[in-house]
Amino acid sequence: MATGEVGPWGGHCAGPWTFKPDGRIIEIWIASGNYIDSIRFVYEDQHLVKHHSPKYGGDGGTEQKIAFDEDEELNQMSGTTGDFVASLSFRTNKRSLGPYGRTDEGTSFSLPVAKGKFVGFFGECGYYLDSIGAILQF
Repeated sequence: MATGEVGPWGGHCAGPWTFKPDGRIIEIWIASGNYIDSIRFVYEDQHLVKHHSPKYGGDGGTEQKIAFDEDEELNQMSGTTGDFVASLSFRTNKRSLGPYGRTDEGTSFSLPVAKGKFVGFFGECGYYLDSIGAILQF
């Protein structure tokens, strides 16, 4: 199956990051305050062993965990951005998650995926999550 990148949305102030696991994403951890301070991921490999990604972004904000059920698939990411990612929301085949961060500033974006699936994320980060994009499999 082919993969492709969509985005990123946000600023371009810091260093690039890419997360494309060899397995299924089972958790997303988001730290937020006025902006999305950081994001990190937990995935499960083919042997059902859990692996943790690095933290992409800074140390501020309050961290919240999104845990996915075994039969749950991410099918939309949206948010607001400016120089940084101000807010993020997700939708799965079962529920809506978020928003995390501040929704009252920045430019809105939305990435619904009707065919294909999210297999990773990328962007730039420094003291905050500066930008975010998605790696999709078709």
